[in-house]
Amino acid sequence: MKRNSLLIICLLILGGCATPRFNYFGATPREEGKYPAFTAMDSIKGFLDMYRAAYDVTSYDLDIVLETGRKRIEGKVDIRFRALLPLRTIRFDLNRALGIRSVRMNGLPLTYRRKERAVYADLPFPMVPDSCYSVIIAYGGHPPRAKDPPWKGGFVWKKDKRGNPWVGVTCESEGGSTWFPCKDHLSDEPDSVRLHMTVPAGLAVVSNGKMESHLSAGDREEFTWSTHYPINIYNVTFYAGKFEHISDSMPAGDAFLHLDYYVMPENLEKARLHFSQVRDVIGVYSKCFGPYPWMKEGYKLVESPYEGMENQTAIAYGNGYKDIPMLGGDYIIIHETAHEWWGNAVSVSDFSDIWLQEGFATYAEALYCESKKGYDTSLVYINFWLASTIRNKFPIVGPRNVSYWDYRDGDVYGKGALILHTIRNVINDSTLFFDVLQTFFREHSAGSHVTTEDFKEVLERKTGKKWDKFFEAYLYRREVPVLKWYYGSRYPGPDKNGIRRNPTAFVVAKWTNVPEGFSMPVTLNCRDSRASETINVTTRASLSYLGKFSSCDRLMCNRKRSYFTAVTEADLLREAVPVQPDSKKKDVIASTPVRYNSGNHR
Repeated sequence: MKRNSLLIICLLILGGCATPRFNYFGATPREEGKYPAFTAMDSIKGFLDMYRAAYDVTSYDLDIVLETGRKRIEGKVDIRFRALLPLRTIRFDLNRALGIRSVRMNGLPLTYRRKERAVYADLPFPMVPDSCYSVIIAYGGHPPRAKDPPWKGGFVWKKDKRGNPWVGVTCESEGGSTWFPCKDHLSDEPDSVRLHMTVPAGLAVVSNGKMESHLSAGDREEFTWSTHYPINIYNVTFYAGKFEHISDSMPAGDAFLHLDYYVMPENLEKARLHFSQVRDVIGVYSKCFGPYPWMKEGYKLVESPYEGMENQTAIAYGNGYKDIPMLGGDYIIIHETAHEWWGNAVSVSDFSDIWLQEGFATYAEALYCESKKGYDTSLVYINFWLASTIRNKFPIVGPRNVSYWDYRDGDVYGKGALILHTIRNVINDSTLFFDVLQTFFREHSAGSHVTTEDFKEVLERKTGKKWDKFFEAYLYRREVPVLKWYYGSRYPGPDKNGIRRNPTAFVVAKWTNVPEGFSMPVTLNCRDSRASETINVTTRASLSYLGKFSSCDRLMCNRKRSYFTAVTEADLLREAVPVQPDSKKKDVIASTPVRYNSGNHR
């Protein structure tokens, strides 16, 4: 899901600064954020109780009539599933605004009861594990309307500029049960979905996957779409409107990927030119992460009255055909397309780990910027655009089993991206870093659900080192790691001939605001040369000599913009080595004034 568009204004204002004048890297607010008081409703929504855990959905078959004039839907859904537990009761979910006409199994009516969004249906017999069943639910009514799509989801009823209806749905936070009966838990992705939708004559329907059929019959149009890939339940969607269709393609490996765009008629030529950047976006991500996940069903952009949503193979686009020059393209296309890899293919089973979707898709923006505009420009983008969104009120990994994610807290986007960038800097080997991402994608795409620990396992396997303390500091705590450091020179005294020797540069450093046992390397760069040295820093002050920097008086400790705060502290020297006050001594450490706040320089 896209971030708040207000931040784009900040980027446009700040993006032109060649040298950072403000430091966004390190504000840890004194007061931590407070999670809401979770209720039974939150548990009903987020907890995988035994009645939902008792079965695994294999497919949904939806047959829906869309009544645009009355703003209502009528339809039925065939839920096909495989039994996992020998229960006589299963649970599916449906928003209370929609009424249930009947629940049937093998033509026989089932008794059911509703509690909030949960619907408990009693089967005529206990299920046999590994056996397959089908339950058909007829339902209808006025679905809830989206108050602020895509953030506050529901149905979107709009008119285009010519007065034609435009209808769609966004429901990432609310779930697919906003508009159809389903097992509404992130952990269960159906293997396929078929949507047959009837709309008034003259309108078209676009949905996930590929269109199977279109039939015009008098005053109505009937469209059938289907996807045969696993799909997040909140990504099952449709768009109904009067669209113009643009067809394109691009080479992808040994095949061609079909690209389809559905736009408002007045924007046809504008879209034809603007959407040509999609080829570059998919090409960059395919190199960074792996092949496009949905080759058999293509890629679609559908013009919408809200900015964007990453519905699988059918992305909502409403960004007004605007590029951000620094980024190298259209922010919505760049961000939402990344979700085809991170979020749609690699999916979480609980919103507590949503950074694995949003943080990865946000860092993809920086990678695209790097590809199009160069590495240094991507660092400016990271410094001003991504870091400026971070609030540090909560840990990145949130509470489980309550389906909680507050879209107003952007840390899963910006800080999630900066965590990945910091990992890349720590590894200090881009080839290995991208191997980590590609392995994570390859092993966990479209067939399983991931957790933060799954990503850590791949990272540790590939790098051969433990990352427990790093993950604790960056993902399970809210505080920003602080590097305390001081830079100076050591005067060794004259040589045996009485000639004064050149001073040797040193740095004293330690980490604070981190768990005990935390360590992370820091790369030091001389601003006026290409010289650099990497030192390992722990939670104990240590002194390192820097042979390459004997003449460097403008040292940078975070040019690559890892996510931490750096502060200079002269007293740190006393913790690492005793200072000899007598200048006649042959081995004297003399402090050299640090001319800048290191955290403000790159």
